[in-house]
Amino acid sequence: MRITVGEAREYLTHKSQQIYDAKPEVLPEAGVEYYAAGPVCGMFHPAFWPGVWMAHYAVKPEGWGQLVTPAKRVLNEFWDTEQPERIIGWTPASNRAALAFSKRLGFVVDGEMNLPNGKIIMQGWAK
Repeated sequence: MRITVGEAREYLTHKSQQIYDAKPEVLPEAGVEYYAAGPVCGMFHPAFWPGVWMAHYAVKPEGWGQLVTPAKRVLNEFWDTEQPERIIGWTPASNRAALAFSKRLGFVVDGEMNLPNGKIIMQGWAK
C-alpha cells in the first residue's frame, strides 16, 4: 500500500538501512512515492527519462530472509498505479546481497557504470 514519508521513515531506523547517508530524517516529502508491504518499503522517484522510475528499498530486520514476496507486492502495486515503462535500480557491484535480492525480484542487468570508487550494476524491471 502507498504510505507517507513519515511512515517510510521507520524502515530506515536500523543502521543497516542507512547506507549512502539514507537516514530517516532526510527522506524527501516531494518527488518520491513510498509503498510498503510488511517489512519492505519501496521508494520510487522519476528518473531522467519519461516513464522510467528508480527504485530503492529499505527493510526491517525482522523481515530478513523473507522479503521476496512483499517486495514483489510493492513493485507490482507501484507498477499498477503509475504504469511506468521501466523501473530501474543501480547497485554497487560489491553489494552482492542486494544484487542477489534484485535478481530474485526479476530485475535484469541493463549494463555497468565504472566509477573511480567501483563498478555500479544498472538493472531494470518491467511487469
